[in-house]
Amino acid sequence: MAIGDAVAVFLGTAETDRQPASGVEEKLTGFLHETSTDALVIYDGSTAHNFAVAAVSIINGVSSGFMITNSVYIRKEGTTDIWYVAGVQTNA
Repeated sequence: MAIGDAVAVFLGTAETDRQPASGVEEKLTGFLHETSTDALVIYDGSTAHNFAVAAVSIINGVSSGFMITNSVYIRKEGTTDIWYVAGVQTNA
């Protein structure tokens, strides 16, 4: 991938991390899921910070943005929901 390429990923029904390779940064701006079981958190390898808690159903999506790297990334917790996450690669 290169700077400016779209990033789009389904985080399936397992507990899943979206963690770019070392030196790569991604700005994630779109998040969508249909049910309200699994949380999406910002994770630094040891501490999880809630981004979208499990009790919130985001059927219409959320337009927000944050940068993930190899050391601060996102994790889908739980084993029920499928999350769709989209953004753009900003550094390679």
